[in-house]
Amino acid sequence: MYLAQLSTLQTQAPFYINIIENIISGKSNVENKNNIDSAISEAIEVAKEQKNVFSINNNHYFFITTLLSKFKEELLQIENNNYSNQIYSKILDTLK
Repeated sequence: MYLAQLSTLQTQAPFYINIIENIISGKSNVENKNNIDSAISEAIEVAKEQKNVFSINNNHYFFITTLLSKFKEELLQIENNNYSNQIYSKILDTLK
């Protein structure tokens, strides 16, 4: 099980790191930004116990569960769905 988790981290994290770096630099396309924002929103809902973790979007399962395990306190403090570059930067640091 641990090897599977390690493999997922090594393959999935760079994908999300690249997208978030593009969002921060303003080079991201709208669809990628919307997908990341949607995943962040789902993570916030789960962190605030407004949604069950088993009902999250499977496409972003790794990203959402990583945020929940390493970024939960910060998720609980986010008030709206307009995520600033500061939020993206903190998430980027979490993934690295």
